[in-house]
Amino acid sequence: MDRLAFAPLIDFPLAGVTAATFIWHFNRWALRRDIDTAIDISTRLPTARYRVILLFASLLLLCWFLDLAFWSIFALLLGIGLIIAVVFGGDIQGSAFGLWAAAYLIREWAFGFPQLILHPQPHDSRVSVRHETLEILVGKTGVTISPLRPTGDAEIDGLKHSVVSYDGGLLDSGTKVTVMSYRNGYPCVSPMLEPDKSGEPYVARENAS
Repeated sequence: MDRLAFAPLIDFPLAGVTAATFIWHFNRWALRRDIDTAIDISTRLPTARYRVILLFASLLLLCWFLDLAFWSIFALLLGIGLIIAVVFGGDIQGSAFGLWAAAYLIREWAFGFPQLILHPQPHDSRVSVRHETLEILVGKTGVTISPLRPTGDAEIDGLKHSVVSYDGGLLDSGTKVTVMSYRNGYPCVSPMLEPDKSGEPYVARENAS
C-alpha cells in the first residue's frame, strides 16, 4: 500500500510535466490551419492553458489529501482502456485508449468543446456557403477598422468582416492587409508592404514561419 502513497518528489514533477505537455500540445493545435470549426480556437488558447493548469493542480491536491500517488490516475486510465479493448475485441495496445480518450476530453473541455459541439457537419449547407464566400476573399485586399489582437474587424471588398491575423501577430487599426487564407471560420489577413520606389503595387507579407 505504501507504493500507492503520495510521494511529493515523484508526484509534483509528474503533474508538472503532464500539464506542460498539454500546454505544448495546445499551442500547436490552436495554431493549425486545418481545424474546421465555427470559432477562432487561437483566441481561446490563454483560457485553455489556465484551465489545464487548474485541473492538474486540483488533481494533485486531491491526491495529496487522499494520500494517493498521482501516477495511479494514469494506471486507472490504462486499466479502463484495457477493459474496453478486451470487451470490443481489441488488442493489448488498445489499453492506451483510456489515456487517449481522457486527453481528448481534457483538451475539448479546456477549449470549450470546439470540436464536439461546434464542429460543422459536411451536410450543413450554410457551412458550405460560408466556406465558398471565404474562399472568394482569398487574395483580396482591405484595411483593418479595429485593432487585431489577433482577431478584429476589417473592411474587405467594401464589406466588414471579422478577421484574424495570418501569423497571430497584433495589427493596428488602419493597417492595409491582404487575405492569405481562412481558418476556423475567419479570413486570415497579413499586412501589406509599402510599394517600392519603382511603383510596384502592395505585396502581402509572407508568413515568416
